Amino acid sequence: MTKTTKEIINNANVRALKRARLELALSRKDLAKRLGVSQKAIEKYENGRDLLSEQRLSKILDALEITPSQFLRIKRGKNFLPAKKREKKVLKNSDRRSYQKNITKECEVLRSMRKMKGISQDDASKLCGYSRATIGHIENGRIEISKSRIMHILACYGFDYSEFEENMKRDTQRDKIISKCNKILSCLNNTQLDMIEQLLLNMHIESRNLLE
Repeated sequence: MTKTTKEIINNANVRALKRARLELALSRKDLAKRLGVSQKAIEKYENGRDLLSEQRLSKILDALEITPSQFLRIKRGKNFLPAKKREKKVLKNSDRRSYQKNITKECEVLRSMRKMKGISQDDASKLCGYSRATIGHIENGRIEISKSRIMHILACYGFDYSEFEENMKRDTQRDKIISKCNKILSCLNNTQLDMIEQLLLNMHIESRNLLE
């Protein structure tokens, strides 16, 4: 079912509000007390069963002590809590994170899940509200990724966090397996390719039958 513009905007607001509540270490019960409503009311809007009016959204932001500008940062997947004061240090380019690579398993899983949806890095940047190069930097380990940022990216791709956790358990990610298989296929002769094609077609038919 196609979602209306109101529903799309509401879902984006709900995801951002939930993320803010979690980062502030507030339970649904805590937020309900601040708003003077029941815990079920909080569950209802966080599960998308109730559209948030501008007035209600404003009340929730006040209860969370979040400004509209901070809320916009949250919707873009950025940090909104004030950073701890630290001594100013001038870094050389070689010291900056953007010049370093630390490709963690989280980076690999996010890249693989993006490819599973057939989303290019440019399109991913637009979906997540990031600059054009940000997704590439994230996947190449040039930007540190918090859990909240991961959750934001997954939601924009249309995944649940549980699917991310499941992929984290895999030894090898799907895109690497596909890449490896493509290299092997390119080395096979025509007769071997015909056999593999028939095998894959049969497997595809079997998998579709199981889903029906």
